[in-house]
Amino acid sequence: MSKKFFLPDLGEGLPDATIVEWHVKVGDVIRLDENLVSMETAKAVVEVPSPVSGKVLKLAGGAGDVIITGKLLAEFEIDASLPQRAEGQDTGHHHGGAHDEPEPEPAPAAQAA
Repeated sequence: MSKKFFLPDLGEGLPDATIVEWHVKVGDVIRLDENLVSMETAKAVVEVPSPVSGKVLKLAGGAGDVIITGKLLAEFEIDASLPQRAEGQDTGHHHGGAHDEPEPEPAPAAQAA
């Protein structure tokens, strides 16, 4: 089974990112969460991890190429014998506002006797 991977929003709603360096080539086997590619946004160089474990079938462009957010970045042949992320499982990569737990309210001060 093949899996297409599209360039995610790398933060702040940026419309695109530039390929700095691929960490794999077509034909390589990559494992889940290993570094796939370094992408440069308007603000920083971001390491993009592999969303699956499997063989690399296709890479979209080379160093210096601009990829539009939401467009094909890579395609993989999934290897079911290697670790995979369950559908809908949290990747740990969050963008946007923080979702911190609210701070508990302090206990009322002890009244003097």
